[in-house]
Amino acid sequence: MDVLILDELKSRKDKLAETLEKRRYKVVQCGTSNDFITSVNNALPNLILLDLDTWHRGRSMYSYFQIGKKIEHVPVVFYNAPPNFVALPDRNRNEKDYVLPKPSEVESVVDAVSHSL
Repeated sequence: MDVLILDELKSRKDKLAETLEKRRYKVVQCGTSNDFITSVNNALPNLILLDLDTWHRGRSMYSYFQIGKKIEHVPVVFYNAPPNFVALPDRNRNEKDYVLPKPSEVESVVDAVSHSL
């Protein structure tokens, strides 16, 4: 099972990856928009863990490259979501998406993985 993480906070990203790898997931970590776009274009994962603070910093690039459309069929765990967040503007909501409000703890994100697969 391939999991792609987009999070610019290295300590949280590393903790998520370490925990998931112990559970036998194959993890790709992205800390920048460029890394994320490259990873999505190379191969779609089974699940994406997406820090919304990080996403918002690169949203114009994601829109330009139509990343939202490319990941439409991939379940996403959105964490650190603002109140009333439902979906990304350029991506239809997937029935297995999971939204965690801000602030999100690593344990909550890892627990959400089982709800999204």
